[in-house]
This record gives sequence, structure tokens and C-alpha cells, in this order.
Amino acid sequence: MERPAEDTFCIFISHKHDDHALAMAVRDALHRLGRGHIECFVSGVDIAAGADWNRQIKSRLAQSHLLILLFTSPSENWDWCLYEAGLFTRFDVDDVSAIVCLFNPETGSPRPLANLQGVAAQTASVEKFLGELCRETWCISDDWRRGALAADVDDGLVASAASEIVAAFPRASFAERSHYACHRVVLDLTAVDEIGEIIPESARVVEGDGATSGFTLSLFNRADGRRALCWRDLLDAVDGVDAAWRHQLDRRFAAALNEELFTPISATLRAWNQGRRHQRVFKPVLYRIVRAPVADERETRGRPTEVTIVFDPLLEPTALGSSAFNLVRLNARFKVEVFDEFVGTVHGRAADGIDVFADIREALGAVYEDADRFGLFEDRELRRVYGDAFETGDVAAKGRAWEDGLDRLDAALGSRDADTAEIELARLQELNRHFSILSTRRYLDLLHAPEPSRA
Repeated sequence: MERPAEDTFCIFISHKHDDHALAMAVRDALHRLGRGHIECFVSGVDIAAGADWNRQIKSRLAQSHLLILLFTSPSENWDWCLYEAGLFTRFDVDDVSAIVCLFNPETGSPRPLANLQGVAAQTASVEKFLGELCRETWCISDDWRRGALAADVDDGLVASAASEIVAAFPRASFAERSHYACHRVVLDLTAVDEIGEIIPESARVVEGDGATSGFTLSLFNRADGRRALCWRDLLDAVDGVDAAWRHQLDRRFAAALNEELFTPISATLRAWNQGRRHQRVFKPVLYRIVRAPVADERETRGRPTEVTIVFDPLLEPTALGSSAFNLVRLNARFKVEVFDEFVGTVHGRAADGIDVFADIREALGAVYEDADRFGLFEDRELRRVYGDAFETGDVAAKGRAWEDGLDRLDAALGSRDADTAEIELARLQELNRHFSILSTRRYLDLLHAPEPSRA
């Protein structure tokens, strides 16, 4: 790549793909003003096919005297553009005059660039900036030593260029601002050295508008205090490192990276709460993975740069009713999340390349995790719920049959034996139907039992 002439003022225009037309309008206007002394590099456009994309970006940034960031909407993700700005200069410097953020006046500039130059996309503001660029270039860029680019530039030409740029800038009214009605955690993967089969624990939590809100961080008790959080910080806050929901989420992340289909997550997260009482219950959902543009023609998929996880609130009545009620609820979960989902489908899913054996294990584990919180399947608790019927109503005998069936199913899942897995799932389904009837009858008996006398 040839280096530009020493009297050429180089400008790097950073923008999102959706703002391509705006970037080209800014480039054309600057070229006219510079009269051959301004060269613009438009990120994502001026890279030849087959070129080393990341290398060219860094090389162009190193040659540039000014970076212009076109910041159009705070509801979009700007991590890559901010990454380019970060490569260009240091954000810990208090006084930097080599980055200009051209922003929508209705929304403001991005918080990470609050200490740098900002120009609202209004005719007077843009005209002032362009005039200074031409006549007092050293004030716009602290890396330029050759005086004014065009000291005698015509005022009419500056005004015309400003009008064209403002006209090309997309508008967003207050009514169009995005409102995110659910909790979501946005993780930045750009600084992760290697993306493996799990969501990297070192991935940075992206905070702010359109990303991770303070309200969402309150689920992890991280709304206040130390910032610069990573995914591991959130996992630790809710005892999630080895939780079923985390393992299910990681498996779906790996599948999504390979563009494979996967079943919904069944496990739930119990959000942080003081004293660990009356915790809020959420189901994590892998919502979006953002990839960088493909840098090499031999690549089919770009490197993941961001992942968004949505936390869907659930009305789980685990704290309501008695153990009898919770047994009814757990039997219903087994029916819906395990047997209705997998009985009769193991062969087909395995043939389609889906790891159905791991999916079955996950589904069973999620229900058992719920049961274990209350000790519902412990012998002592079952005897308390069923009373004499625990032995006379063959609950104990069928419970032993259930445990034996689970052992056989676990062995079949480990050996990926679809035939045996289908047989054992069908047997367990019938046992669960029996338990469902018994637990429902017991719960109804308790509901209709007369209250003890208060005399």
C-alpha cells in the first residue's frame, strides 16, 4: 500500500454498514473542499477483495490525521466503530483533537467519546467544523504540522458541503427511539483471543443505551460499584458458573456459531436478591451473535464480535402451596419438557445431526435442579406428602422403578444408543403419568381436608 503524499490530509471515516450513503456523502463533500489535499478512507468500503482486512484497517488508521465517526443512532451497536477509534487514539487522554464524532443532535454522542470533539449534525455546527478543518487544520488534528489546508476556501463552498452532509444524515425522532422491554446482557467479544465452545468468561459487559442497563445489572447485584464487568463477574454473582442454565446456554452458543438449530433452553436463572429469598426467576435466551465482516475470501463466516443474551421473566410458583403442589408442578415439567419433547423423536433428531442425547440430559437436569432446591424427591419429603400411601399405594415401588429406569436411560445416553433411549423414555413417561395422577389426587385431598379445630 502506497503512503499518501506529505501534503495530503488523511481522514478515516468510521461508520456502520447501514450508513454507507452518509459515509459516501461525507467523503465527497470533504474531497471537494480539500482540492486534492484531502484523502478519505471509508471503513468497510475501500478495502480490495482478498486483502487482509484487519491489517488494512490498522494501516489506514496509522496513516490518518483525523478520524470521523458517524454516530447515527444510540440504539444500534457501535462496538466495532469504537474499537476503530480505540486503535486510533487512547481514550484515557483528556484532550484529544484527532477524533470528531458527527452525531444526531436528538440523541447525542456515545458516552465513550464524551471527552472528544463532537459535532451535531446541524448546518451551523457542521459548517463551523468544515471551516476550521480548512482554515485552522492544526486545531482539528493534533497530528498535522503543515498549516491550513485551504485558507482561502470560499464560504459558499463550505456552506454547500455542510448542507449536503446534514441532508444525508438519517433522522430519528424521539418517537422512534428504541425501548427494550426485556432484560438483556450484551457481551463484547472483540478483545477475546480465541472463541471456543462456550461464551468466553472474559467477554466484556457492554453497558449503556441499547446494551446492558443498570436495571438488568441489578439482577446480578452489579448495578452499583465497580464497573468494567465481564461475563464471569455476572456468573459468580448468581452462582451460575456450574448451573444448568449456563451449560445449556453455552451449548446453544456453540451450535449458533455453527449455524445449527437447537432446542429452547429449559433451565432457569434465579436472579440475585438480598438474603436469597423470593428470588426472581428468569429463563436465558441466546438472542443474537454479531460477526465481523469476512476478511478473507476463503472464510465463510466472520469472527464473532458480540453476543446478546435475553433474560425472560417467568412466573414460577415455587414458593406457593405445599410440597404436594410442587410435586404436581414437577411432574408436569417432566411431561412437557422431557417426555412430550423427546419420546418418539430420538432417532429422527440424531439422524438430523442434533445432539439429542445431550438435550435429554439437559432437560432432565433442569427439572431435577428445581426439585433439589426443595428436596422434593427425598425419601423423607415423599413420606411426609403421601403418608401411609407411600408404601400401600406403591409409590415407593414405582419410585425404585423410576430410579432404575433413569440409570438405564443415562447409560443409553452416554453410549448414544437411540433404541434403548426411546424404550426407557417411554417407560419413564408411563411412570410419570402414574406419579402425576397420585400427586394430583394427594394435593386435592389436602385442599378439601377440613381445617384443624382452633378450639
